[in-house]
Amino acid sequence: MISVVVGGATGKLGSLVCKLITQQADMQLTAAIVSEGSPNIGKEIVPGVKCVGAERLSEMVATAQVYVDLTSPAAIAKTLPAARRPGLNYVIGTTGIAQEVMADFEKNIAEDGSSAVVAPNFSVGVNVFFKACEMLAPILKDYDIEIIETHHNQKKDAPSGTAKKAAELIAAHSGKSEFIYGREGNIGARGEEICIHSVRAGDVVGEHTVIFAGNKERIELTHRAHSREAFAEGAVAAIRWIANKNSGKVHTMYEVLGL
Repeated sequence: MISVVVGGATGKLGSLVCKLITQQADMQLTAAIVSEGSPNIGKEIVPGVKCVGAERLSEMVATAQVYVDLTSPAAIAKTLPAARRPGLNYVIGTTGIAQEVMADFEKNIAEDGSSAVVAPNFSVGVNVFFKACEMLAPILKDYDIEIIETHHNQKKDAPSGTAKKAAELIAAHSGKSEFIYGREGNIGARGEEICIHSVRAGDVVGEHTVIFAGNKERIELTHRAHSREAFAEGAVAAIRWIANKNSGKVHTMYEVLGL
């Protein structure tokens, strides 16, 4: 039985992951972590599991196999050090993590004999979308490249972690290294940039389009998420894959999915 602790347990994705873990024959949700002082402390997130504050994180992971972090860039700077334990493995879906926080984390898991899956998006479709971006970028490197991402009006960050990841992959394979975010005013001639546009509206779960535009044609690559369950199912797959890995390394969803 894989014992799992989830941080950010009452968030949109966290609550789904908690529910889905309880439906797995080989997994057990042993703790649901929320922020200190949260009104959800003491409330059941699933039958038999009550939310506890982040101040008890070290205690909660003491006997766990996997810690799942679905918190925020600010919170994860505290949760990762608090959750540190030799042999504990991690699934990290929090985006926008500071470089120094990630560098420390990678150093710690190498020293501790732990391992992690770190992904801006857990869904199968998005990771195939990433792979397609990698394949098209070097072939269409002379085309204009634009990225448009749309999410619900409650999403706090922009651009999305998925859009950033797509841009980074395209840059690595196209030679375009400048990122800009939206346009305004007299912008002049098009340069070698990759431009990312963010839309926040309604209840859109998530939509990402990469446009490769030439003078006489264009290719548009789009992924649309119809339900957050697609992300939760991918997170559960990552938990199962990493549970006994203990490689001392950070892994990607490409490895989980065999891409």
